[in-house]
Formats: sequence, structure tokens, C-alpha cells
Amino acid sequence: MYPNLALGARYLNHGHLLADYRTVDYLRQEIAFFETRLNEMGEQGDCAYEHALSRAYETLLQERRGQLAQLQA
Repeated sequence: MYPNLALGARYLNHGHLLADYRTVDYLRQEIAFFETRLNEMGEQGDCAYEHALSRAYETLLQERRGQLAQLQA
């Protein structure tokens, strides 16, 4: 279900991840999408469906931010 983001990354001699610009760009686009959708829904949504969707988006947003931070470290 989730793309394997490590495919677009190269490893250095000591096992550190060297960020591939395509992977970083993809993560930034996903983060922007989730932030936009959360703002459009008012972050909590108006109905049970939107409330559940906003929780899922919050989880995915945190995951993507963590992945981006790891790539940029």
C-alpha cells in the first residue's frame, strides 16, 4: 500500500541515507496535500467520515514528516 521510499535513495559507506531529490520532492508533495486537505476540512471535519479521514491524514502527515526528517538528517 505504501511506496518503498528507500528505492529512490542511495547509501553511503557507513549506512547513512543520502536523500534522492525525487524522494524528498515526493514526500513534500504528499505533506502539502495532507496539510491542504486538513485545512479544507477544518482539521476535524463536519461528519464522522471526515473526522475519521482527518485522523488518518494526521497519522500519514506525521509519518511523512518523520520520513522527510530522516532523509534530510
